[in-house]
Amino acid sequence: MEEQKRRYVLLVEKQWIEVTEEVYRTYYKLTERERYLEKLAEKKHLSLEGCRQKGFQVDYLLFHSGVSIEDAVVKREMLAKLTQCLETLSERERRLIYALFFQGKSERQLAAETETPQRTINDRKRRILLKLKELMEK
Repeated sequence: MEEQKRRYVLLVEKQWIEVTEEVYRTYYKLTERERYLEKLAEKKHLSLEGCRQKGFQVDYLLFHSGVSIEDAVVKREMLAKLTQCLETLSERERRLIYALFFQGKSERQLAAETETPQRTINDRKRRILLKLKELMEK
């Protein structure tokens, strides 16, 4: 009797893609790690109300945390604004930015994958970043 070979598939951008067992296992290992870290972050989350209930002095905690409240607020606002600006980009522009900055691919790698000249990738990236800069400054 023939042994059936198991297929491993992942859902990427609404498409099922067949991958090797190693890629499949690594993906789910990273997914489980993310879930674990999110649960850990939820447990470590300190709210103003929670601190008051436990009898902690919030100003003392903030002073000794080493994190500037102003810096944290500015960072959060800038990330929110950047997310908004990214949503205004076309699907093609977002995919390029995602591949280069979030997946860590080089322009050369992306050029090989998409069969597009590396110079074209560079020009598109530069135009998109200028567009994002203008949107962020509004």
